[in-house]
Amino acid sequence: MASHPSRPMHVLIAGGGIVGLTIAQGCRENGIPYTVFERDVEDGRSQGWALTLHWCLNALKRTVGPKTAARLLDAVVDKSLKNDAGNFLFLNCETGEARYKVPPSKTRLRLHRQKLRNVLADGINIEEGKKLVSAEEIDGGGVRAHFQDGTFADGTILIGADGNNSNVRKHLLPADHALSPLPVSLIGVVRHFSPEQAAPVRALDPLLFQGLHPKTGNFLWYSIQDCFEEPDGRYSFDALVIISWIVKDPLLDAIPETDKGRIAMMKQRASSYAEPLRSIVMDIPDDLGLTTPLKLADFPCQEWDNRDGRVTLAGDSAHAMTMYRGEGANHGILDAALLVDQLKKVHRGEIDQKTAIDLYEAEMRPRTFAAVMKSREAALVAHDWDAITEDSPVVGARLPPATA
Repeated sequence: MASHPSRPMHVLIAGGGIVGLTIAQGCRENGIPYTVFERDVEDGRSQGWALTLHWCLNALKRTVGPKTAARLLDAVVDKSLKNDAGNFLFLNCETGEARYKVPPSKTRLRLHRQKLRNVLADGINIEEGKKLVSAEEIDGGGVRAHFQDGTFADGTILIGADGNNSNVRKHLLPADHALSPLPVSLIGVVRHFSPEQAAPVRALDPLLFQGLHPKTGNFLWYSIQDCFEEPDGRYSFDALVIISWIVKDPLLDAIPETDKGRIAMMKQRASSYAEPLRSIVMDIPDDLGLTTPLKLADFPCQEWDNRDGRVTLAGDSAHAMTMYRGEGANHGILDAALLVDQLKKVHRGEIDQKTAIDLYEAEMRPRTFAAVMKSREAALVAHDWDAITEDSPVVGARLPPATA
């Protein structure tokens, strides 16, 4: 029988995003004491872009339990679809023709991030407005999390699920916590499509596609964010539109400072696209007030001292990756599931916490390091027409890890 720390088990989860809430649901489902600490408050939280879950779905469902799993369909982005139709398309943006057309996995859900978060937050103990600023190990096998408002919380383990710029990661890796910048920039907007505007685009694929102009190297991403039933019974849609490019000249390729300037740059970069791809960008309202500029960066998972199993990381905190393979959320949810598996053993007294966290990290680190590097390669290849093949990481199959 494993020895127990002198204090009762209590899991501190920094971050109330998808990964943190999946861990929390797993704790709730198995009677493990926990608290989620979320930096933002509900009214100030970004809605975020939609996400595609595929090979992580079985792990997600078994972790959150049957009641929560049954509600996942409440979060789909497009309720007008009777099933998940469509393919993974990679288009020639100059001609509008499909260069690659890959059937999706049998199980795939395109989910509205905030709706999914609402499903996963149901019944969960979340303390909002709690930005973690530091952590320390304390006597009795414990850890103390300090928050910006001057409060603190004690537990037996602190899990950093607090995103790309994780403060828990800064605690574990004070000298090596920074993201690695990549020579890729993007501008993303969520714009509305009337039923008439949506029809030719949805004829290509009802959910999502990507493409590249072979001469200009300007990449396009399109995906449904939400759908709305109109009074006449037809549907209109909100969709995410991204234009990205390799930064070759720091001045000419710089992202403009204003929303208006960013939209103008998107239109300039899409000006030689074929229809209907051209109109996807050209019909963005010039006065749309919200654009998202990103200079891409990632974080290949590293070794760290988990402080005798008292501090660890999951999701983007451990392995931030680009979106060009659509696997970041899948790996984060698998992290959550496998971490909960280990926490269950600790809670039952079958294994000590140090061993449990070592086992979790021994699987997670190599799996996600490889995934980050593959996603990095995909981000670069996605902008190089001659480098794209059916086996390249931007197009190639998304195979489930053995542990999924």
